[in-house]
Formats: sequence, structure tokens, C-alpha cells
Amino acid sequence: MSPSTRTDGRDTRWAEHRQARRAELVEATMKAIRRHGARVGMDQIAAQAGTSKTVIYRHFTDRAGLYRAVVAAVDDLILRDLGSALATPGAGGDPRALVAAAVDSYLTLVERDPEVYRFVVTRPLLDTPVSDDPVEGMTSRIA
Repeated sequence: MSPSTRTDGRDTRWAEHRQARRAELVEATMKAIRRHGARVGMDQIAAQAGTSKTVIYRHFTDRAGLYRAVVAAVDDLILRDLGSALATPGAGGDPRALVAAAVDSYLTLVERDPEVYRFVVTRPLLDTPVSDDPVEGMTSRIA
């Protein structure tokens, strides 16, 4: 293996650190949304995260990047909840029971976290439309 193709341990540790920090910032964003509502601002998000907007932008490039990361986290949460609902013994192989379990799971999430849901569907951080709409992809995966 040549030196140029070898993975540096520091690079791996920094990548893991950046990934963990991004996850922390997404969680802080979701807490800020729950606290301040779907129209939360970047200052409120930074305050909740205990950092500056500059640090947030370093990890997400812009508001659209942060928005996409939150949508991905919500998408993961929805898919996990749907998977659990569809794996319940009551759902079985009955299509009607499967659809009812999926709908109930989705609506439970919306009821449990309405501001996060509003944040995702109203795109409050974005000044312009997103070229690759992450909500459209989420909707397709849920369907």
C-alpha cells in the first residue's frame, strides 16, 4: 500500500468527531424547534447548542444544509417508528392492519412532535426552494 492510499488514523478520528458533532447540532436544533416553535431562528438554534452560528455553518455549510440534516433525522425517526409498528404481531400479513398500523405510527409522531413536523414541512430556514427537496424523498420512503 502506498503512502498516498493509506488512511491516516487522525483523518478517521476527525471524521468520526465531525459526524458526532453534526448529530449533536441536529439534536440541539430539534430541541430549539420544540422550545421556540417551527419558526425558530439560527440565533436560537446556536444558543440551544451552546455555540455560535459560525460553528453551525462550519458543519452544515448553510441553513439549507442544517435543514436537510434535520429532515434526515426526522426521516430516520419516522422509518424506525414505522418499522416497529409494522413488526407488531397485530399487523400480521393483513394489508388493512398494516396500513392502519403505519398511519397510526405516523400520526402519533406528528401529535408527539408537532413543531418539528411543522419545521420540516414549512422549511422556515430557507429563503429559496431547495433544488433536491428532502421532504419529497421522505414522503416517497414513507409511502
